[in-house]
Amino acid sequence: MSVEIRSFRVPIGGYDMQLWPAEVESVVAGLGASQSVAPEAVVGAIAALPISDRAPAWELAIRHFGRRKPLEQAAGEIGMDVIRARALTESLTGATR
Repeated sequence: MSVEIRSFRVPIGGYDMQLWPAEVESVVAGLGASQSVAPEAVVGAIAALPISDRAPAWELAIRHFGRRKPLEQAAGEIGMDVIRARALTESLTGATR
């Protein structure tokens, strides 16, 4: 018996970024504190961003929403300024409503 682990794929340039189910679920849980959010909505929100923003936005989402780190800390850990981090998180939360 084999277990299939399905990852979500988001194109970034000529490659695909894999969003693993456990990561997506942790972000969904962080986003869904006040609302019901579907995993596909989160993946779609990342895919809707400009290509250059997808990977940094996903890393920020994992740290901030998934691991529940303060936005300033999550942004600082990946070398992102807080203004850009706020804009990206607002894009994600707005797209998943």
